[in-house]
This record gives sequence, structure tokens and C-alpha cells, in this order.
Amino acid sequence: MVEHDAMMQQQFKRRQKCHKSRTTPERLAIARDYQTSVRPSLSALCSYFVINTLDGFKMASKALAHFAIYPRHRMHFIFGANTDVGKSIVRVSANLPAPKLNCQTLFSWNTPASPHLASRWENLPVSNNEVITALSASLGDIIDYDASTENQPSESITTTTIVETAGGALSPSSSSPLNELTLGSHWGWSTQADLYSSFNIPVVFVGDAKLGGISVTLSSLEALWNRGYNVDAVVFIDGESSEQGECNGVSDAVRFGEGNAEALREYVMMQRSKQEKIGGKSIPYIAEDAIVLLPSLPAMPIPLDEWYERNSESFMNIHHLLNEKWCTYFS
Repeated sequence: MVEHDAMMQQQFKRRQKCHKSRTTPERLAIARDYQTSVRPSLSALCSYFVINTLDGFKMASKALAHFAIYPRHRMHFIFGANTDVGKSIVRVSANLPAPKLNCQTLFSWNTPASPHLASRWENLPVSNNEVITALSASLGDIIDYDASTENQPSESITTTTIVETAGGALSPSSSSPLNELTLGSHWGWSTQADLYSSFNIPVVFVGDAKLGGISVTLSSLEALWNRGYNVDAVVFIDGESSEQGECNGVSDAVRFGEGNAEALREYVMMQRSKQEKIGGKSIPYIAEDAIVLLPSLPAMPIPLDEWYERNSESFMNIHHLLNEKWCTYFS
């Protein structure tokens, strides 16, 4: 059951009213939940979740100023190597430790297509500035709520906000020629990675666990690193396998997800070791335990309840890992 706080409901209603007056459609994706942090000194009572969100950069800068004031407010983007790699699964997994959840959505379209196409076909464009404005306002609401609970009898309050992006790291935003408000002087769409880069929020990245996914995963990570993102964790959801026959009576099955995760570990460690020896700029560091492999999902239409329950320890480990990583930004 979804539980709502009266104050947050009022804030969300105000924001939704504002969004409706500016653009259609709107689905604000903020979820609120209460969690327990890995550090005793950071007992997390409160956490939020922003999903599938698509003003301008001044508001983003204002929000970032708040973030620096509230180091216990953990924030992460969820980017993926591609569509259908499991971003939503990872997003839900990251919040399973929380007993309470409140979810809304900022923007959505009925057409199952890329935002830049769906917004044009439905004649419901959303500019880059509108996206950034809406997300900044939503984050601001969360921060305002945090400030209002500062004096509660608690050791400390930790808030978690997760923003799930659309498609892959370089998938299009919803901007189109029909926008009245655009980013800069041109109408053309921006990539997801470019659209959100001004927020300086670290990333949970969902890799591609299929055959050929190593190249797609590395290309997407390079795109994020080149735009200044910190990638705190990479998660693969195992899927495809290839039966290679039997050798001495033992079936030889290649699990691409497991292989892709191990390949990424080897690549990151090798590049870092090589650059330490010869000097020069090192690629951004991803700890070995921050490259996580989750088991394959059950076949449709089997519900995911049992899968989530069976892997609850892994989800808690991811939650703790991200909390620990966030703390290092303020140490």
C-alpha cells in the first residue's frame, strides 16, 4: 500500500497544478520511502524516488546549492546502456529496503516510442527547459520537506532520490520543432546524458547483459564520463545464454551477463593499472564490488515477487554501497 504524507501531498498538488498550466501531459515521478542507512551516524529515516522524468539551468544550479547544504540527501540518476536493459527493475530493487513508497510521474506519452518521436506524433512537445524546470522544482519540494523535518527527534535524516532516465545514455530527449522553449537557439533534441549533466548528480548505470553488450556498455560509460558524470555502480541483469554443447558430460553454457560484468571489471582494473604505471589521466574509478550482477528474470508472465524476495540481500548490498559512496563525496 502506498502511504502519503499530508504535507508532501499538498506540495505535489501545487507542483502538478503548475505543470498542467505549462504543458501536457505530466506524470511526476517522486516516490518517498523510509530507509535505514549503512552508517549508524546516518540513520536514514526518509528517502525519495524520482522516475522516468524528462527552469532552466538556473533552477538546476539553485537545486544544487541546496544539495550541498544537505549532504544526507543521497541522489542518483539511473542511466542504461540501452532500452530494455532493466533500469526500472534496478530502480525498484534500489528501493525495496524502504517500507514506504510514494510514486508520481512528470511527463509521459501514450505512444511506445522514443520521447522525441512520441511528443511530435501526439503534438505534445516538452522542451529541454521544461524538463529541467520540472525536475528542479520536484527536487526542491523534497529538499523543502527535508528542511521542515530537521528538528524531528532523530539522530539524522537521510533522503534518497533516484531519477530514472529514458532509454539509453544517448537516447533522445523530448524536444522537437514544435517547442516554444528550447535549449539554446536550436530546436533539435538533446541526449539524455546532455540534458541532465548540469545537475552533477552521480549515476547508477545499468549495463547490457546480452551478447554484444560489452561494447554498448563501455560506449555508454565513456559518454557519461566524458560529460562529467560520476558512476557509483554498474548493475547487470543476467539474461541470454548460449549452450555450447557438452564436454565430459558437463553442459557448457555461456552466461553473457556474467561474462559482461566480469569483462567490465577486467577492463576498468586493467586501464587503471596501466595508467598508474605510465602516468596521465586515469579513467573514473569503479570499485570491483560496485559492478553487480543480478540473476535473470523469470519468464513472462511469471510475477517478479519471488525474484525480488530471493535477491533481497543483493538489493540491500546495493543500497548500502550507494550510501557509502555518497558519504565519500562529503568526507
